[in-house]
Amino acid sequence: MELQNALIIAGVVLLLLLVAYNRWQIHKARRVRPLMPEDDLPPMREPVVGKTTQPETQAKLKEAPPEHVNRREPTLGEAGKGLKHEADTHADTQADVATATAAAHAAASSADADEIVADEVAVAAAPAAGHAEAHAEAHAEAHANALADAAIDADNEVVEESLAKAAAPVARATESVPDGQPAAAAIDPLIDCIVPMHLERKASGDRILPLTGRLRRAGTKQVHIEGLRIEANAWEPVTAGHQYEDLQVAVQLANRSGPLNALEFSEFVNAVEALAEALDASADLPDMTETVANARELDGFAAGADVQLGVNVISDGAPWSAAYVQTVATQDGLVLSRDGTRFIRYEPGADGVQKPLFTLQFGDTNFLRDDLTLNAGRQITLLLDVPQGAQTIKPFKTVCEYGYSLAQRMGAQLVDDNMRPLTEASFVAIFTQLEKLYEKLEARGMPAGSPVAQRLFSV
Repeated sequence: MELQNALIIAGVVLLLLLVAYNRWQIHKARRVRPLMPEDDLPPMREPVVGKTTQPETQAKLKEAPPEHVNRREPTLGEAGKGLKHEADTHADTQADVATATAAAHAAASSADADEIVADEVAVAAAPAAGHAEAHAEAHAEAHANALADAAIDADNEVVEESLAKAAAPVARATESVPDGQPAAAAIDPLIDCIVPMHLERKASGDRILPLTGRLRRAGTKQVHIEGLRIEANAWEPVTAGHQYEDLQVAVQLANRSGPLNALEFSEFVNAVEALAEALDASADLPDMTETVANARELDGFAAGADVQLGVNVISDGAPWSAAYVQTVATQDGLVLSRDGTRFIRYEPGADGVQKPLFTLQFGDTNFLRDDLTLNAGRQITLLLDVPQGAQTIKPFKTVCEYGYSLAQRMGAQLVDDNMRPLTEASFVAIFTQLEKLYEKLEARGMPAGSPVAQRLFSV
């Protein structure tokens, strides 16, 4: 027994010694070793300057970087203001131009500058699925029956297809009307439910804007808020730094998502009441039953006037690749939409702002995500959103002329949705139907292509 106990004790001691030795090795490995001279890192490489590098470039490469560079947002700043003033001398003019150029280069070269994305000038027309069953019937009738015999005169000259990308929106000037009443802004009683809000005292835009977080949308309907600025005698979107005597808040009665319903109206009213309470103002709230009825009536009118016309370019031979279609559309000046599903043709409106005229689609191809070398098809669809295009620019004629041009260049023919060639007689018939539609919109006070029509016939 004594020998057995001695062996057990010896084994335990040996085990403890092994554990202690292992811990000592681990601690030794983790100990921070002082940096030795042989551990120094090699110096950083100098910029390689070739023999062909310009002297000024060599100087910039070897130039020491500044200690600190302040972030600079892209803005015209004082340079933009300076360019507006008339120069008294030739030297002053050169100084203004140099200052503006320096500001532009500084904004463009800022590493932290926000990426500028070119917005589409207007929302491209979407299928009008939300305008009730009457809308779907009107769409089907215009698209299938009217276009069944559509045509184009082969002798028409092809319109010039050089179109710059969407220009920056031009600020809309506010003018006083002759009778002294404030000039209107974006809110329009034709399609908006307007709630006047009377302020007990003037309120600044800096005070109002933080309180309007809930006044962006009510469900699927846009909400607008404007202030009466006495200096200009005009309503304008609430802007920081301006003083306002009164406010008006409006919710859109209908769009392609359908009419304003009771739930959306309640959401809008609750947001207006909260704003009025925060500003110590009184709001003249409308009756819900009457407002919802007006919304349904407006949506019924829109359903009967919401027409989209399409023509198709069909290949006579082999299918086209999506890459080829993209090349053709880009060369013709069409702009790819944000989601990549269609190309958009823009035309300048009466105010000089570029607006979408029609779209080009290649099946269900997404030009941003799909492999354009593998996607192929034989049909290109040109789709015109009738209420979105002004009658004065003859949008349907432009669509047909462009489609005929594509057919000639790509070895194809122009057909309707039933794959029947378009004839001159059916082209005249469709043009007559469009004239009636334009008259209907004009009589309602919202001609095709106008801001109010673009808002009504959008999502």
